[in-house]
Amino acid sequence: MRTVLALLGCAGRVEVALASPSLAAPSVVALASPEPRANLLLQAVHQVLQAAQLKISDLELVVATTGPGSFTGIRNTLACAWGFAQACHLPVHGFSSLLVQAARSAEAAVLAVQPARKGWFYAQPFVCKEGWIATAPVEILRQEELASQPLSVVAPPGLKLPPEVKVASTCRTPAEALLALGVQLESPDSSTLVPSYVEAFPASREP
Repeated sequence: MRTVLALLGCAGRVEVALASPSLAAPSVVALASPEPRANLLLQAVHQVLQAAQLKISDLELVVATTGPGSFTGIRNTLACAWGFAQACHLPVHGFSSLLVQAARSAEAAVLAVQPARKGWFYAQPFVCKEGWIATAPVEILRQEELASQPLSVVAPPGLKLPPEVKVASTCRTPAEALLALGVQLESPDSSTLVPSYVEAFPASREP
């Protein structure tokens, strides 16, 4: 198994995870603070590496979420991933934040969501068939539309959803899900580390 660093910053908190042959289990740090997100990412990376008694130069792969989600969070996460990769000549790979949410679930089919502007969500359905596969493009839904969706919804931890929304069961944190995707990755592709912005809200459905 490779030593893999996973970076997430697209939602309400920063998460960093580390997997290594020297660790019995993945190391995960989650931070939420008014402090700039780039600082939180660097603090979390320092904490997981220090706890594992490893250095940046010991890493063999960096993976990161590319969005959709927080505009600033996406930019900071990708900048950190590129920085580590360039400084240490590491392979790097980006994953959709919606795919990462889906990969948290213990169910076979889910609707993964990420918060957009207030009262709106980025949403995409996934099925698990020897890996998670998106079955439709990303769309933007109002919060009240989530309750009428046929699939159970998986959302970032701590995100409050209306009580009538059917919530999917989960078995891991977003950082653990991203880390698992990275560990299973056969051929990292740096061209995947590009921001995924979904900004076109349907004009007829604007608040």
